[in-house]
Order: sequence, then structure tokens, then C-alpha cells
Amino acid sequence: MRQERSERTRRNLVGAASTVFDQSGYERATLSAISERARVTKGALSFHFAAKADLARAVQADACAVSGAALAEIARRETPAFEIATAMTHTVVRLVESDALVRAGARLTQEIRTPDDPALHVHLNWLGALHGALRRAKADGSLLREVDVPAAASLLLCLITGTTTLPHITGRGPNPAYWGHRPSRDPGGRQHGTGARPRETRDRPRETEARLREAGARPHETGASPRETRDRPRETGDQWLTRAMHLIRPALSHPRTAR
Repeated sequence: MRQERSERTRRNLVGAASTVFDQSGYERATLSAISERARVTKGALSFHFAAKADLARAVQADACAVSGAALAEIARRETPAFEIATAMTHTVVRLVESDALVRAGARLTQEIRTPDDPALHVHLNWLGALHGALRRAKADGSLLREVDVPAAASLLLCLITGTTTLPHITGRGPNPAYWGHRPSRDPGGRQHGTGARPRETRDRPRETEARLREAGARPHETGASPRETRDRPRETGDQWLTRAMHLIRPALSHPRTAR
């Protein structure tokens, strides 16, 4: 009975820590905030975890266990292995978006020194699963023969890490011609990096918008007004990833394996 209560307290502390690390990051997180969220005393917290670093390691280990179990389940599917790798990529993105534990594990991996151990380092955990699926894809022919497996696995991992940050600005940013950058002016009125006079530079967003529309870009990607963009639903990471995969799939796999 006492052991079960101890295990529940530990799980509660790890859950509280994952929320605090996710929201505040490692440096700003405090043991007081974690114990308060877990509704346990600091003494109970210190009984299970001597320091904040120990809590961080526990969160990282659990994040690897949760995401690793999901990826292992996908790996058992009887389908072309490239589709397994694609499904793994989508699954991790959904986990990061929906699960504070996995999200905290990923954030901690970026913020603190983490051993090169797939049981603690979520990126290595995901990379190993992707590498295994793509190695199978090379064998079953669903990955193009000329594609390098480690490079392809790294590319999918980059899509995961990029996708889980980009959707927070996708559909809300300024015109792509600027991306928040406003070149400095020299005394002659020219803008550095453009070689253009002010009037020429003002006309460029219109030209850029027209080219983007011709290419089939969505309204929020062509410089829609802030109000139009604010009222539009934010794109999810999974939606962004689907579009990104559509772009890179021809370089990795045969059309017959497309979803």
C-alpha cells in the first residue's frame, strides 16, 4: 500500500514537472512551483527527487518511453515501410502538440545537456525509429534506391522539430517578402541588401503577392491583412507537416506509396 502511494506521488510529481518545464523552461522552473502544482510538500518532493535536474531526467525518460511506445506500435504495421516512417513523423508531431510530457521532454533536450542515450534524448529516440523504418523501406523498395537512409531519417527529424515550432507563426506573420526584417537605410535613401530605392521596395510586396497567388499559395501566405489573418483558424502542426511531406515525398519515394 505504501509503495503504491509512493509510486502515485512520483508519477504526480513527474506530471507536474512536465507541465512546469513545458510552460517555463528548465531555468525558470522552480521546485516550489512543481510541488505546488503536484499538491505535495517540498519534503515529499525531495524524498523522490533530490534536485531539479533529477526531475528533468525523469521527465525526459518518460517522454522517451511514451513516444517510443507509440513508434514501436507503428513499426509493427504490415505496410510499405516508407508509409511507416511517414506515419511515425505525423505521430510524433501530434504527440508534441497534444502531450505536455512529450513536449517538455523535447524542450528539455534543447535546453540542458542530455546524454546521447535514446532512453533520455527524445530526438535520438525518434531518429532511431525513423532510421529503422527507412532501412526497411530501402529493402522493400518503397524508398528510392539512391536515397541515403541516415540523411532521409535526419530530414524527417528536421521536419518534426521544425513543424512543432512553425505552426505557431504560420498564418499570422507578415508578408513573406519581409519575414519581420526591415533593412536599414543608408544616407542615400537606399535599403541595404536590396539595391532599390524606397518606391521600388514598396512595390515589391505587391509583385511578391501576385507571384505567390499564381503559385497557388493560400491567402495567409500572400500577405493578407493582420485582421484577416487573426480571424483565420491557426494551422495545426499536422496540417503543416502534410503539406511539407507533399513537397519532399517525390525525392524519397515512389508515387505508388503515396497516401
